[in-house]
Amino acid sequence: MEVNRHKIRDLMKTRCEGNYNRFARELGVDPSHLYRFLNTGVGGGKKILMSVMKYCKLNGLDFEDYISI
Repeated sequence: MEVNRHKIRDLMKTRCEGNYNRFARELGVDPSHLYRFLNTGVGGGKKILMSVMKYCKLNGLDFEDYISI
């Protein structure tokens, strides 16, 4: 499974007005981890994957739109 970081960035822009700190808080990850993943692709492991899945479930979104299986 792989997280589509471009779609996650778009989600952050629409849901949290592009605010890394706010979006990281909602995902339950460290803001620096989220920033590094979105900008370099480094660190997109199970922590990001699971937090995106949980965020989608809580907000009525289809996580398959953001994660390629």
